[in-house]
Amino acid sequence: MALGTEGYSVALLVKIEYAGANEESFRKAAEMLDRVGELALSAKHVQRITERLGCERAQRREEQVEQMKARALGPVYRQPPQVAAIHLDAGKIRLRAEEGGPGVRVPHWSDTKVGCFQTYTSIPSEQDPQPDPPAVFLDPPRVVRLCQEMEEIRSIPATRPTAAKTDTPLVADAVVEHPQRLVRTAVATMEGTEGFGWMVAAEAMRRGFYHAKHRAIVGDGGNWIAPLGQRHFPGWVQVLDFLHLLVHLYAAAVAAYQDQGSRGRFRVWRLYEQMLRAAWAGQVPQIQAALREPLERLGPPPKEALGHDPRKVLSSVLEYVNDNAQRMDYARYRREGLPVTSTLVESLIKQFNKRVKGTEKFWLEGGAEAILQSRAAYLSEDGRAEAFYVHRPRGRAVGQNRLQLTA
Repeated sequence: MALGTEGYSVALLVKIEYAGANEESFRKAAEMLDRVGELALSAKHVQRITERLGCERAQRREEQVEQMKARALGPVYRQPPQVAAIHLDAGKIRLRAEEGGPGVRVPHWSDTKVGCFQTYTSIPSEQDPQPDPPAVFLDPPRVVRLCQEMEEIRSIPATRPTAAKTDTPLVADAVVEHPQRLVRTAVATMEGTEGFGWMVAAEAMRRGFYHAKHRAIVGDGGNWIAPLGQRHFPGWVQVLDFLHLLVHLYAAAVAAYQDQGSRGRFRVWRLYEQMLRAAWAGQVPQIQAALREPLERLGPPPKEALGHDPRKVLSSVLEYVNDNAQRMDYARYRREGLPVTSTLVESLIKQFNKRVKGTEKFWLEGGAEAILQSRAAYLSEDGRAEAFYVHRPRGRAVGQNRLQLTA
């Protein structure tokens, strides 16, 4: 039966890790294993096994990173993809102090970093395949709802009209990618940008992304994404997520006329639509000019200006556009069959959050890193979750003496 020192066959270990990585909690995983798999385990034992396997996955990931640093890592597939995009974003997780007995001590928030590696079919075009913005971006109630959902204009709540509620997922409406998606893989970690960058580079190398005909890094404009791309992916196209840009432009339009009450609503929408259409066409100078006009009318923000001050909002959005001007050539990206939104990684983060984020979830850092690895494996579509067991040495122990047995 190929039993290890855990006392379980490989087949049972697969079931335990799958449950531990994908169920809402280790308690839910134990209940599922008991009811469906007729395997009676405590939640604590499921946790130990899942985290142990996650640590082994992390160790294998670090080995690949070291190979990447030594330039000894190569693609696992002979044929490189035609179109490859890496979507990057950060999430949140709650940790607790390592010291002390049972219970939550010193709870605090920390960051997770997530990479979504997506291949696409190749459909380059000499003409822009979608020269007009999607209708969802030009429908006032849905735009307001989209901005509310993305939580980018919370600093000006008094200016937001009530959005019409619908059952239609707005982000799904806003997905405007024409290339057909092929295979997705995921990388996630608690480490900082330096370590994460090498993990992203190693995964891209393994999947042959460096040899793809069309390559892109897609992000929300976070100040850590561009340096990561410049260091590990020089020459790649860097794309600013269009949805984040949209939200910033709407916030600026509201700020430009919020002092005019109901009379300014028409002007708000007219300015927003003007900037939105220019952005969709990749006409950055037109956006910059449209932002400067109300900023000149209202004047520059004073040093003591608060975040919701209209002058501060307009100035911040103009700075955001200026900083990302080289990542906003959306018409060209669409012609090359590249994605223009980061909805894939945002959706991926939600899938991670379903497992690691909750009102009563406080992780130890080591356990969080381990569960992220198992979760990433099962969220990847290349069979790596199961392939891990093919080469895994038998007899890895789980329990208080596991480090001694695996030293």
